[in-house]
Amino acid sequence: MKKVRAAFNKLTLFDKALIIIAILGFAFFAYVFFRKATYISATIKVGEENILYQPWTTETGTRTWFSQLFYKGMKEADGLGRTMAEVVSIRSYDTAPSRKIVYLTLKVKAVYNRASNQNIFKGTPLVIGSPIRLYLDKLLVEGLVTDIEGVKDPREKQTLIVEAQIREETPVFPETSGTKEYIADALKVGDEIKDDQGNIIVKILDKRVEDAKKLVTTASGGVLVQRNPLRRDVYLSLEVNAIKIGGRFYLFDDIPLLVGGEIPLNTPIISVLSEVTKISFPQ
Repeated sequence: MKKVRAAFNKLTLFDKALIIIAILGFAFFAYVFFRKATYISATIKVGEENILYQPWTTETGTRTWFSQLFYKGMKEADGLGRTMAEVVSIRSYDTAPSRKIVYLTLKVKAVYNRASNQNIFKGTPLVIGSPIRLYLDKLLVEGLVTDIEGVKDPREKQTLIVEAQIREETPVFPETSGTKEYIADALKVGDEIKDDQGNIIVKILDKRVEDAKKLVTTASGGVLVQRNPLRRDVYLSLEVNAIKIGGRFYLFDDIPLLVGGEIPLNTPIISVLSEVTKISFPQ
């Protein structure tokens, strides 16, 4: 050890600086390339930017053509060809004829930081509610982390029976809440709204169609309820597989199920909103 120290003392300042830089560079290389990394499961909601609430009736979600480009096994690799993220499963459902909500469950290569008790992915903490950017094959994917392995999910699944009515207010018929006959005919008992995995989210159990009711004012000022043969009142009984969060029920994760609220019915041939009139629990 004394010989090494003596030899080091004989070196010039420039040589000592080179040796110190080389040692630091080796230490940095070992830290970056040889630190222990593990794969953890994480779920991201594609196209979501933050957790701030936006009304579900706004144009949220991804375009349908973009949502069809995802597939199981898509990967992002680093400069050395090592897999950083891989798609394990995909879940999606329609929110509008031209929009889909897409959830990607990924196997992500992260480094655990003991000091902060966080998993680090590409230099940033991997936490629920944080935005994330991925380069999956030839797709740029931006989204919001909604779930991480090891974090308890407070959501519970609950089946509800929901009574609903198709209401279509229009200035042409201001005194009636009916809808067009062809819309009433397009909704069939047994129609099912499913996600891409075939899970039933909403099913039409029963349908009742009547001539729409219309208020008519008489010459004496009285008000009568008459039937309008040009419009239809449509009453539906729906089986809804909802999610219970904090004592309230939601459809498609974000749509609150409340009397007076709306449920979108997106079948292969029609997209229409129904107004909730009653919520009950099946026996």
